[in-house]
Amino acid sequence: MRLFVAVDLSDEVREKMNNVLKTFKDFKGVKTVEKENLHITLMFLGEVPDRRVEVIKEKLREIKSEPFKIRLKGLGSFPPQGNIRVVWVGVEEGEENLKVLADAVESSLRSLGFKRDKDFVAHATVARVKRLAPSDKERLLKVVEKYKDYDFGEMVVDVFKLKKSTLTPKGPIYEDIEVYRLE
Repeated sequence: MRLFVAVDLSDEVREKMNNVLKTFKDFKGVKTVEKENLHITLMFLGEVPDRRVEVIKEKLREIKSEPFKIRLKGLGSFPPQGNIRVVWVGVEEGEENLKVLADAVESSLRSLGFKRDKDFVAHATVARVKRLAPSDKERLLKVVEKYKDYDFGEMVVDVFKLKKSTLTPKGPIYEDIEVYRLE
C-alpha cells in the first residue's frame, strides 16, 4: 500500500484555502487538491508491503512531542523559476516545530530503511500543474503573487497520522491507518 505521514489541516484552514483554490478552476492543466485532502506531508513512504505496516505503526508510536500552533500564510510555487509544477501554502508560525516533528518521523523510520528523498519544507500542496499555455502561466503567477501574503489562519497540531493513499482516475483517496496524539 502507498503510505505517508502527515498533519491534516483544520476545517477552518481548509475552508479558507478552498475559497482561494476556486480561483484556479478556469486554468486548464491545473488540478487542485480536494478540500478534504489538504494536509502537510511529514514524510512520504511510498509503496509498502502490508506485512511491514505493523512495525511502522510501532515506530511512530515512539515519537513524543507536545502540541504546537502553526499559522498558514501565503501562496508560492515549486520550482520558483521555470515551469511551475506545484502551488503551495506556506507555514509562517510553527515551521520549526513541524521540522522537528518531521525529523522525528524520519529518524524513527530510518532503521526500517526509509529516508527522505529531499529536505523537509513545511508546506501544504494545494495544486499540481500539468501543462500551461504561456498566457495561463502569467495568469497563474499573478494569482500566486496576489495571495503571497494571504493569511489562511492558525491551528493547533495535536495529532499526526499514518495515511494510505489510493490513486484513482479522479484523484487520490486518503485513509487514516493510525492517529498519533501529541501530548
